[in-house]
Amino acid sequence: MVRYIHAATLSMLLLVALTFANMSYADMLPPTDAAIEEELEGLLNESDYEASLVRLLELHESTSEQTPVMTRIRLLGYIASNHHYNKRPEQAQDYLQQMKALAQRSGLPDALAETGGTEIYILLLDNKVSEALAILNDALVPVEQATMPRVKYFVHNLAAYVYSARSQFAAALEHLIYALDAISGTNTERTILRQASLKLRIANIYNQQKSYDLALEQLDDLEVRTAELPNAKAYLVEVTFQRGVIETARENYDAALAHYAQVKKLIADDPDYQSTYLTVLNNIGDIDMKVRDFAGARQAFDEAYAIAKLNNDEFNETIIRFNLGFIEVYEGDYANGLSKMLEIVELARAKWAPVETEALLGEYAEALGIAGNYQEKAAILLEQRELRDQIYKAEQQKSVAELQNLYDSKDKAQQILLLEQKNELNQQLIQNQEQKRTILLLLVVVALFGAVLVFMLYRSARRSNQELKVANVKLAEQSIRDPLTGLLNRRALQNKLNDQHDAQGDAMILLDIDHFKRINDNLGHAVGDDVLLEVSKRLLEVSRDSDLVVRWGGEEFLIYLSSTEQKRLPALTARLLAAISEKPIQSGDKELHVTATAGFICYPFADLNENQMDWEDTLQLADMVLYAGKVHGRNQAWGVMALNVPFAEAQPLLETDLPAAIDQGMLSVEVVHGPKVPSYKA
Repeated sequence: MVRYIHAATLSMLLLVALTFANMSYADMLPPTDAAIEEELEGLLNESDYEASLVRLLELHESTSEQTPVMTRIRLLGYIASNHHYNKRPEQAQDYLQQMKALAQRSGLPDALAETGGTEIYILLLDNKVSEALAILNDALVPVEQATMPRVKYFVHNLAAYVYSARSQFAAALEHLIYALDAISGTNTERTILRQASLKLRIANIYNQQKSYDLALEQLDDLEVRTAELPNAKAYLVEVTFQRGVIETARENYDAALAHYAQVKKLIADDPDYQSTYLTVLNNIGDIDMKVRDFAGARQAFDEAYAIAKLNNDEFNETIIRFNLGFIEVYEGDYANGLSKMLEIVELARAKWAPVETEALLGEYAEALGIAGNYQEKAAILLEQRELRDQIYKAEQQKSVAELQNLYDSKDKAQQILLLEQKNELNQQLIQNQEQKRTILLLLVVVALFGAVLVFMLYRSARRSNQELKVANVKLAEQSIRDPLTGLLNRRALQNKLNDQHDAQGDAMILLDIDHFKRINDNLGHAVGDDVLLEVSKRLLEVSRDSDLVVRWGGEEFLIYLSSTEQKRLPALTARLLAAISEKPIQSGDKELHVTATAGFICYPFADLNENQMDWEDTLQLADMVLYAGKVHGRNQAWGVMALNVPFAEAQPLLETDLPAAIDQGMLSVEVVHGPKVPSYKA
């Protein structure tokens, strides 16, 4: 089942930050022009952006050097943002550069922080989250010394959005709390709106972290105050919707359906909430499929389909047709249901992003399994795994690039600081040279100061280089380790085997945890993570120090054994199956009996050279016999023991039809059964 989420758009989120009212506080706040500030507040409610820009430019023309810096900074920031929002990036950059120059001349922390925040906001309007992350410190460093609540709220709100977009929820939560602190104790007409917006986002992050009780506390507090809000209905809809999302995650499906029903009642026939209404219907259909209420699911999806069709929403229309096909498969109409699902899968392969296609393939494979098409299911799962590997590699490259950008930005800032200090020193030396007859003593002092400064800069640069080396070592180690289990990852094995040219007497055992998707779907991903951690621990305990234990992907593990006799492989594999299944796995108050299916093979296989069958081809053969074990009942291992005919004769069947190769006696296969223990069933 394809799932749906509900979130506010970036433009609305950041408009909340920009529209935070300017507050009149103690004398320690930077001065502002009250009349212009009041007009800026009014313009924030203007829906005609072109008319708003005309007035902003008029206000800008009316300012002078005597106009307070913070008012001019705010005005320049609004003009730059307005230009960029209206697709005029060159004009936006021109005003942003004016803003930067003014902030640098003033040296005010509030001005520097608001300027950095405006540049980040413009990047986020183009969805350039990585670039925004790279310059985030340009706003966060000066905001630590800023005093204006509006500026502090603006910057911390932006930082929370950037970190949320990068799934760094702990950091996002920290900045949301800072933003909430910035408006605590203020009392303007927008204060309660700012607090409501922040509480919704805090609740959403708690939900992402699976801290459901904390999320509900935020929603409870907000719901009590909805009557005080200018747009009470909008907040009540959002609060109730979030309750439905949380109860769905907690698998309290009756409660979730009740919340979604309340949302439907609140927004029925309201054209402003048509998108939300469509999302609610899709979520209801998703829950009905989980509880096997296919009539209810069909009713919800049919209504959602009609709305999507009416609004030319091709993506939702396509997803709904896929889910309706899934329902037909569940109801036993395999041919029609699978045909409809395959049509959407083909469309996704051609046009969709890899992440969306990968999720769709998993659902399609599940439907094939329900229909008994196990061979095709295996092929789809292999395709899904390859796509998942592509996504993983892309994310790895993106993460490395972001880390490099962060380092480059800090290094660039340090270089600028060094150049500024060097220029100041040179200027001082020139002045001292002109006055050397009268201030010789001062020249000596300055020279000594320069030497000390150069020494300190040298030490600082050396320390930075050492820290960079340590960071690179840590990054290299992290790149070959699985973050959840701590096991080696796919890249580690690839590096070893691609560099190794004399493998003799080695072997590979590929294991796949049985029914792992059911564990995740029925008990939750936290339980699934506990299972992966415990299986990893047990595999390490029974493996030799010289063996490589690798998390190959998802619920798959690979053990690479060096210098292992072929005749010992069945017994070694049996030990691994027993280690996994003989003792139940404890997760909280749950006790699960988990089994695994494996495929094993010697490497090199049948004394074939690398040109005939390299390590990847050998592993693919082990993968194919693993799936044969899945088809024949799971909790067992299949091992390829011998090639009985010339490789050229067997090669076509080895690549396309392994069962036929076994049936024709081309391969000798040995089957090892795991201990007879109850396997997890949904």
